[in-house]
Amino acid sequence: MPYLTMSDGIKLYYKNYGKGETLIFCHGLNSSHIANKRFYDEFGEDFNIVLYDQRGHSYSDKSTIHMNIQRLGQDLNEIIESLNLDEVTLIGHSLGAATIYSYVNQFGCNKVKRIVASDMSPYMRNDGWKGGIAQGKWSDEDFMEDLDRIFDDATYASFYIFKNIMSLNPSEITSEQEEEFIKSFGDRVETLTMASIWYSLFRSDQRPAMDKITVPFLYLMPDHPLYSIEAVNYIKEHVKDDFVLENDFTDTTHAIWSQMPHEVAEAVKKFINEH
Repeated sequence: MPYLTMSDGIKLYYKNYGKGETLIFCHGLNSSHIANKRFYDEFGEDFNIVLYDQRGHSYSDKSTIHMNIQRLGQDLNEIIESLNLDEVTLIGHSLGAATIYSYVNQFGCNKVKRIVASDMSPYMRNDGWKGGIAQGKWSDEDFMEDLDRIFDDATYASFYIFKNIMSLNPSEITSEQEEEFIKSFGDRVETLTMASIWYSLFRSDQRPAMDKITVPFLYLMPDHPLYSIEAVNYIKEHVKDDFVLENDFTDTTHAIWSQMPHEVAEAVKKFINEH
């Protein structure tokens, strides 16, 4: 398997294939380079694709150090440098978008041609604004209770978060569906990774990074988003180049990449063609 060794010794699994402009995909929390395969496959014939597992996830090392958003941004920079890439399009979902914000905050956009972010605010807390998680409804106390659940049972905590802030009809989820969800996530959730990243997301304010975005920016917003239009408008008001919002994805939720892979890919390709 191909790995890149980061400056702190952590090895990250990656895949690089195809020809054309380079697209780097950054996956979300408790995901991997294969979790949205149907979405990634939409780009394989026309682009140079880079997929990787973030530290603590899937084939990459289960890191016990540097498990925070700042380091994830540094990892992305080291991947770009190690593969000698330039004029890349960065495409991130949820945590993956936060990784891109962190990268830009630390390294700017000199090697970036475009940015695509899917349903991710630059600031997850709701202290003083309503652009945070759960469309402004998740409190600091909710975050702390999430941490308690993660340390007690990370897989159940994943289900709890999904049920309460991502599901359209939480009351309709049966016990059988709950069991199936937990079973499907059983080998994808690592307690230290989830707790560390959840805490770091809670502590990190990436709003200053928006002023450093000097390339075209596409925001993919599902029909039932995790983050409100307030977060989207903040990004729009601060980026220094064209901002495009695509939100015509009927009945989609935070899992938009897996729910409408073709339609979302077409929106991304249109953005690339026009910018």
